[in-house]
Amino acid sequence: MHLQTKHKIFIASLAFRVIRIARSITGKSLVGQFKRGDFTWELDLQEVVDFMIYISGSFEGDLNRFIAKNLGNGDIAMDIGANIGAHTLMMGKSVGQDGHVYAIEATEYAYKKLIQNIQLNPTIDAHITPTHSILSSKECQKRHIEIHSSWPFETNEQRHASHQGVFKTTGAAATTTLDQIVKTHGLQRLDMIKLDVDGNEWDVLSGAQETLSQLQPTILMEVAPDYHSPEDLKGFYNIHALLSELDYAFYTFKGQLLSGTAKEIANSIPNGASQNVVLVPKGANTPIFK
Repeated sequence: MHLQTKHKIFIASLAFRVIRIARSITGKSLVGQFKRGDFTWELDLQEVVDFMIYISGSFEGDLNRFIAKNLGNGDIAMDIGANIGAHTLMMGKSVGQDGHVYAIEATEYAYKKLIQNIQLNPTIDAHITPTHSILSSKECQKRHIEIHSSWPFETNEQRHASHQGVFKTTGAAATTTLDQIVKTHGLQRLDMIKLDVDGNEWDVLSGAQETLSQLQPTILMEVAPDYHSPEDLKGFYNIHALLSELDYAFYTFKGQLLSGTAKEIANSIPNGASQNVVLVPKGANTPIFK
């Protein structure tokens, strides 16, 4: 069952209202440092992502469980659309002292929070490299773009019709490609990519074809076909075609092969909802799904 994002946020908001009242009565702020599991976080409980980490210990727990099972000591991983580090920190823990994580975030707002959360965890911060960059299909000089990277429970700002996000500026972040990032760091391997850029997946993947072809990382990606018309250049049909041409197979997080056409996969996800998928190069070792 795929709940629409706005319904997920509404359900979470009911819990938020209770927590807000309780913290107000006890004189506690909604912003602060919180220990959850193995990690320390700087959280603003008025934000959906932060609140979910506060109340459940993680955001999108299925991704973090998959990361923990499939990344090991010495692996190289990349978190594209890292936001506040909800998956970056798990990647950092999983790759161990001999591995490395490259966390890429475009907006100033989320990047500052990402840096804070990495620095609050000194056992892993040495092998996480945060980068304030916009990934696209080609390098360019355009800066100060607005991208959705905030999901407040309450706001007067206009929300995205589907994923409900609010715009934040990218500030001075440069626009580059994933292929260029890989070359800059001299990466000879890349074991996993998490890609969640709220409708900009086509741009990122278009600038990553050399990396995907040569290094063949497993990709964890959000699929939300209604972010664009399916036939648009940036729509899911073209994303599916690009990845299929690179010999990637689509799986659910339960290990079910999504062997249907792009249209069939898109039609299985209601408007306003999304689904996280695992993309595995054909012939590669099967990931651990359970």
